[in-house]
Amino acid sequence: MPDVEIHIQGNLDSSWSDWFEGLEIVHLPTDETVLCGALPDQSAVYGVLSRLSSLGLTLISIRCKEEKRTG
Repeated sequence: MPDVEIHIQGNLDSSWSDWFEGLEIVHLPTDETVLCGALPDQSAVYGVLSRLSSLGLTLISIRCKEEKRTG
């Protein structure tokens, strides 16, 4: 499960959380929104990015960190 942190330009209303795979929506004072949380796999990350693009939102940055598996 990758943990993601996606920064976009502007403020995205928190009601969009379900449409973005349940990611938490955090507003920054710099007129940016951060979507953060865990996604089930890499294809879900691309799905979120596609949805952002379809809304015409400007992507600032994305950070993915794969969870280390033990055992």
